[in-house]
Amino acid sequence: MALLVVFAAGALVGGWRPFSSRPEVYTFGPGGDLPTFSLFDGQCASGKLGAGAAYGSGADTPCGDPHDVEVVGTATPLNQSRQVSYPGADELADFGRAFCAMVVASGQLAPSASGVDRSALRVAAIVPGEAAFDAPNGPDVGSSGGRLVSCLITRADGQKLTDRFSVI
Repeated sequence: MALLVVFAAGALVGGWRPFSSRPEVYTFGPGGDLPTFSLFDGQCASGKLGAGAAYGSGADTPCGDPHDVEVVGTATPLNQSRQVSYPGADELADFGRAFCAMVVASGQLAPSASGVDRSALRVAAIVPGEAAFDAPNGPDVGSSGGRLVSCLITRADGQKLTDRFSVI
């Protein structure tokens, strides 16, 4: 019973979250949760994940060095060379959650790295906000473009990762 109370209290205050198939979702680009996001698949970076975090070229960190986040999967659900309408925040969030859950379930993520089990991780889907989606080649989206959906992992306890979880 005490464990359930601790888990519920942590979840309510936004603290520890177990590794799950229902990732958190953050938007990137102007007006998004993350003003700048230009990381690519397999890249590691410094900077705690949360609203206001920015992951530009200066955030890049070798995956063998202590780092806060790692991109473990990417997809572009709608081609950025085509002129299409923004599908909506809920639709992109649903796609991001489903895609990242599939990445985790696929074995594309190692069961452990440097003594850290993947059950000690949290996963987040990073999806374009409307401004990034509508200007997919804008300055805040990097060479991967403003329609990229990325799956990030971090340690649930807030500690740094020290090795790569992506199966390369």
